[in-house]
Amino acid sequence: MPHDPKERPPLQPAQLIRVLADFKINWVLCGSQVLALHGADLAPNDLDVVPDLAPDNLRRVADCLDDLHATAAYLDGWGGPRGTLEACRAWHPDPATAEHLDWLFVTPFGMLDIVIEHADSYASLMNGATRYYAEDVSYWVCDPRRVLQALEGRKRPKDAKRRAVYRAMRRKFGMPDLPDAGGD
Repeated sequence: MPHDPKERPPLQPAQLIRVLADFKINWVLCGSQVLALHGADLAPNDLDVVPDLAPDNLRRVADCLDDLHATAAYLDGWGGPRGTLEACRAWHPDPATAEHLDWLFVTPFGMLDIVIEHADSYASLMNGATRYYAEDVSYWVCDPRRVLQALEGRKRPKDAKRRAVYRAMRRKFGMPDLPDAGGD
């Protein structure tokens, strides 16, 4: 049975990584989980996954979401007509296209964000990616500098709260501080 689009189960990244591996999905991790893996004092609430956009890989993503009984997450005021509560409840994994799968999903193992439009491509993020392991499953993690660059200029409330963490991570990786990062 699908999950409630407003539900926010606790994130269990190792379990999500295992399921992605079980479906043989080609993907790379991006987002705040990357920074957390590199020591940032963050508690990510989702797993940001950038998939390879090959049609057979997107089919595996759709099959994985179907197997997880994933539901499109509802975020008030987000996503236009596709993001209404009714549309989120009615979502199903087909068609297996980039446009259709580019969303945040509720799964039994927490929130899974299939990031396509608002991320660099899979091939680009794989350049400089590092192999990590969750239990006995390997997966790819993009260079944390790419995540920090993607956060430049973001004005979301959570970014304002995390600004000090982002500044510390930029220093750790030898990146210059941002001019708008002052005032913390």
